[in-house]
Order: sequence, then structure tokens, then C-alpha cells
Amino acid sequence: MADEAQLLLEIDEGVGVVTLNRPERLNAINWDLAVELLAMLRDLRERDEVRTIVLTGAGRAFCSGGDAEWLSGSSDRGLPGLSDVPLERYQRKTPAGPVADVTKWIVEVDKPVIAALHGPVMGAGLAFALACDRRFADPTTRMSAAMVRLGFAPDCGITWLLPRVTRLPTALMMVETGRILESDECHREGLIDEMVGEGEDLAAALAYAKELAGGPSVAVDLARRFVHKALTSTLDEMLDYEAVAATLSSHTADAREGTSAFVEKRRPKFQGR
Repeated sequence: MADEAQLLLEIDEGVGVVTLNRPERLNAINWDLAVELLAMLRDLRERDEVRTIVLTGAGRAFCSGGDAEWLSGSSDRGLPGLSDVPLERYQRKTPAGPVADVTKWIVEVDKPVIAALHGPVMGAGLAFALACDRRFADPTTRMSAAMVRLGFAPDCGITWLLPRVTRLPTALMMVETGRILESDECHREGLIDEMVGEGEDLAAALAYAKELAGGPSVAVDLARRFVHKALTSTLDEMLDYEAVAATLSSHTADAREGTSAFVEKRRPKFQGR
């Protein structure tokens, strides 16, 4: 396994399928994998042939959280307070470093990101899943804001994401206790959007992502961007932002195709332009 890539990418009909590939470690995230994932997300943002993204994990897990060797301070990559390894200035300001940045870039990739979940979805892995636009999961899925179980305060944006995805009391319970929630409770609390049969999470996420990839990508991406913007904006501000978005999207080839198809009573053939 040491010689295998720890991050995989496959392009399938406009969908970039990104797979965390450390199955022997339940796809635990470490510094190097986070750096690779960040680079991939930045690259995918610029690739026109990729209109949507699916994020999943190889083997029995989506992502079990931070790699235990790294978190214990016993790896070559230091951790503040837990190892004597010299730290980069970047890490002195943000101990999780690129791991926390992955959460931000799942949003900033500026394209829909769909999570295909199974097995452990914990710690940083939970933050990554919550940052995605939609979560498909099978019955093996188990979620935990696990940081507190190790004596750490929450990180990777999980305190921002949880109360926006689930209820405030559930968010507080998760970050205060680190309790592991089984799939049915995750679904009931809104942490999972769609439950599918065991082993069917990737196929379901891919089908949804392909549906989005076949749409007017500029309008879809702008809509996604402004929903995120609305979380910290007033109604008046959003009306202004939407006016800009409507003007931008009206100049696309897809807008001309969409309106023509509507008048001609046929299905539009969008090209993402």
C-alpha cells in the first residue's frame, strides 16, 4: 500500500470523483494527504471539463479523521504541545494546517461537491462531509465530532458547519461529547441527506452529480456561491448579489439555450458555457 497513491481522481461524464485512498488507515487524514487534496481541489476549480465533484473514501470508511500517528505527535510532522519537532510558521498559527484548509476549499472550489459516505465519518472527515453540498450515505455510516474524545477542541470548521446543517442542541451535544451517531440518527438529524442501500452511496452520489453536471454550470455555480454568501449577508445584500448573478448568467450560451428550449417546449441541451 505504501507505493499506491493516497488520493485518486477519475473523470466520469463531467464529474470528478475524488477518492481518499488510505483504506488500511480508514482514510485517516494526515498533513501530506491534506496538501495533495488541497492541490487537487485548486486544480479542479480551473478544469472546465469537470462541472461537479464527488468526494468519497476507499474501502470501509469515508474518513476516520486525523491520522493517529500524526495526532499523537510521534510522526515527522510536529503538532503543537505534543512533539518537539520544529513547526513551520504556518502551523504555529493554525495547528491543523492544510487539514483545516480542505474544509474551506470544498466550498471555494466553486463547483458542487457531493459526498458519498460509508463507514466512519469522524473528526476532520465529518467536517469535510458537512462542507459538501449534499450527502449520500449507506447504513454503515457512523458520524462523530471526535476531537473532544482525544482531548482536543473542535477544528476544521466543524463548529461553523454543524449548527447550520443540524439542530443547535445536536451540534452542541456532538462537539461536547464526541458521541458516535449511527446512520439512522444521522439521517434523522439532517447530517445525512439521502440514505441508500449498503454499498450504494457512491453510485447514488455519482448519479446526482451527473445530473448537476448536465445543467447550466455557470448558473449552478453562481447559485451555490450565493447560498453560501447568504449565510453571512442581509436580504438587501443578497438581492443585490442575485441581480449581479442574474446579469452574468443571462450572457451565457446556456441561458440562450434554456430560454429557447422553454419556448419550443423541448428539453434543453446545456453545455456548461
